[in-house]
Amino acid sequence: MKKTAAALLAAFLLSSCSLADEQPMSSEFTEDEPTETQSYIFTGLPDIPSPGYDTETEPVTDIAGTEPASAEEEQTSEAPPVSTALPTPQNPELPPDGVHCIETPYISQNGSPAGCELVCTSMLLAYYGFNISSDELLSEGYIDMVPVDTYTDPERGNVMFSGDPDQAFIGDPHTSYGYGCFSGAIRSCLRKYLEHELYDAVDISGLSLKDLCMEYIDFGEPVIIWASVGMEPLYTDKANTWEIQGTDKTVEWRSNEHCFLLVGYNEESYCFHDPLNGAYTLYPRDVSEARYREMGSQAVTIHPW
Repeated sequence: MKKTAAALLAAFLLSSCSLADEQPMSSEFTEDEPTETQSYIFTGLPDIPSPGYDTETEPVTDIAGTEPASAEEEQTSEAPPVSTALPTPQNPELPPDGVHCIETPYISQNGSPAGCELVCTSMLLAYYGFNISSDELLSEGYIDMVPVDTYTDPERGNVMFSGDPDQAFIGDPHTSYGYGCFSGAIRSCLRKYLEHELYDAVDISGLSLKDLCMEYIDFGEPVIIWASVGMEPLYTDKANTWEIQGTDKTVEWRSNEHCFLLVGYNEESYCFHDPLNGAYTLYPRDVSEARYREMGSQAVTIHPW
């Protein structure tokens, strides 16, 4: 009888422990802060951080045995608020087959017709895990925007004047009649933003695209370069010429100017994130080199310390 009672007592205790184990833990212990994961791309040298995308975790099974919500209930549940300050970097396409590429976040310049330089800067920063939009680069004072104005000269009539594109963004990037900026302005912008970070912005103008690929792309470092829209011919127009205010210098803006993020290459082509035409866009090597040289072989990148 004692054996039977003991067996019944043991079974009861085991059952009680099992039921206790199945009860949900208090929120004090279950509401842990989610851990952020970061992936890396191996390029043959020390790993370079890939874009800081938020990773989704698989839903945890309800330990209390509650049945999952129906599809109708899921549709009516409220989603967490999403920040809209930064356009979400996306890679709508994978790198083309046979092209040596750095996997880099892509952002379109949609809504910013003349803002290709700032969008490329935002993409380059996103690659290293810094999330700031092209608009925020302006609004937070990392780069100045200088309007284009006119004055009347007794001998020359109406004369345009503005700033130096190597020091500021000329015109409004949100309008089709904005202009842009050059490598000096982007380097200064990046240095201000990265002032307290373990990265430096460097102006590497003067190198050929081939050398940029050998010295930077091969080591996992994308590069901002200046060329032309669709690699079409550049041209100058008197209507797009202005004096730099307070100096005797004149700027002859090259129409069709455009900015790209160089991310890869193969034997026939260079591969760019083109803010107008999409991610991993291929352009022939000879034409790309020609347009790049016509824009003064301007190039800027971020280099980890």
